[in-house]
Amino acid sequence: MTENLRYTSSGLEVVAIAPGAEEAAWQRIQTLCGGRLGRRGVDRLRDGVDGHVKSVLVEPQYVCRDYRDLYGRFYSKKFLERSSYCSRLHFFSDETVTVQGAVFDPGAQRDAYMGYSVIQPVSPGSVGRTVVDPFKIGMSQEGFWCLRTPFIAHINGAEYQVEAYPYFSQSAEAMVCAHAALWGVCRYLSARYPAYGEIHPYNLIEMTNPSLGRRAPYRGMTFSDYSEILSAFGCHPQIVMPGGQQQEDWTRDTEAFQDVYAYVESGFPVLASFRGHVVTLIGHTCRPGVADHKPDAGTRFFNSFALVKRFIAVDDNYFPYRLLGYRSDPDNYGKAFAKVLDPVPAIESLYAAVVPLPEKAFLTPGRARKLAYLYLKQIRSKIDEAVQGAGGDAGEPLIARLFLTSLVGFKDRKRLACFDRPGFPADVMAQFALDLNLPHFVWVMQVSPLTLHNQGWCVAEVVLDASANEYESQPVYIRVGRTLIRGGQEKVVSAGLWRFLQYTHNLGERDG
Repeated sequence: MTENLRYTSSGLEVVAIAPGAEEAAWQRIQTLCGGRLGRRGVDRLRDGVDGHVKSVLVEPQYVCRDYRDLYGRFYSKKFLERSSYCSRLHFFSDETVTVQGAVFDPGAQRDAYMGYSVIQPVSPGSVGRTVVDPFKIGMSQEGFWCLRTPFIAHINGAEYQVEAYPYFSQSAEAMVCAHAALWGVCRYLSARYPAYGEIHPYNLIEMTNPSLGRRAPYRGMTFSDYSEILSAFGCHPQIVMPGGQQQEDWTRDTEAFQDVYAYVESGFPVLASFRGHVVTLIGHTCRPGVADHKPDAGTRFFNSFALVKRFIAVDDNYFPYRLLGYRSDPDNYGKAFAKVLDPVPAIESLYAAVVPLPEKAFLTPGRARKLAYLYLKQIRSKIDEAVQGAGGDAGEPLIARLFLTSLVGFKDRKRLACFDRPGFPADVMAQFALDLNLPHFVWVMQVSPLTLHNQGWCVAEVVLDASANEYESQPVYIRVGRTLIRGGQEKVVSAGLWRFLQYTHNLGERDG
């Protein structure tokens, strides 16, 4: 009987990344990947993990469901032969990792596990499905708010988990930048919410409207394509265009930029279109003051968008978690496109945004903001009283933070606030929200003076039904300091807290 040699050893090997010897280590990794990892791929990975990764465990032969999808439906049809296998790199922040330890003692290695990257036999886009925890590659948790969700990886049966946003680089042939961005949005949603089924790269190609030509190879897409694909995926996309299609000076449309920010703040990945390119906004960094922003028109409140320093972007041309700043920001990563795109990507040069919303989120952020300000105007004196009771400075800017959240997430955080925790006294007024029959989604505007806002506290909140329209809407309830207002009736809770925790479940799972 002839020996079957198709089922060979997995060939796992660990490459240590010693300081000063990084180039030699990556050359070894390239060799183990069998030529799949080119120079461009090495530079892409090193741009993200250099200085943080200490060991790389290489799976030379890996079957990737995303690449196999592309291979079976596109690459296998080409005359030039190409392997159907990938390689996979696992990153660790511990230099003592061994194959034996990673497989048989995963508990000792899990804290050092940073994530993984699939290496495809595709040039130049060899970096395939990649999930790396931003907080393990140098991103500080202070003022850095970013979408992450758990992903599971197995190394010869040993399970590892990483919390990250998924990334995929375009091949510039089968997939373009829009497909890569859409894949990240859809994979994030399907990994986080069971209502969305997992789709693969060629599904997105098939979902592209062929009215402008063949789907693959494909050379361009528009924001209307993104909306159509997200609709087919099961979302209900909202398109936001600062200034409208005909206006070149989009910066004058403050409301639209606040709408985009409100969706990011709510925890939705936002497809941001710059003329000729698309990236995904998945969070933001903060600054401590309002800089040169002004209060929203007709109000005394500064929209919390004024505190955004940069958006966190996933761009298939770069390792994920790039920082998209304003045009004047010297650290705005978009400046790298200076000779390619005009205007260069920046916060205020956004052309259009597409947001994958759930079905029952009907009320737009602009209308929710308008309603919330209307109700807050009616309780101005009570806000001042709450600021004073909370120990805030009456002369500070008042920050208004608007976000959309699910009933489940909102009630869960209110439930947790009912318990005493170190540094966080029990909030007896949080029980009120638990007893209410609420819609699936609510808009919430939380208000606090600047210093308390930066410390994670608020003194007032307005809760609105996201399934209502602006004409039938009334506040579900208003809380300001120790006062609850519902249906025009006020109730003072003498044992209540003057200040209470902000809701941060939407971006980062980082409540105190």
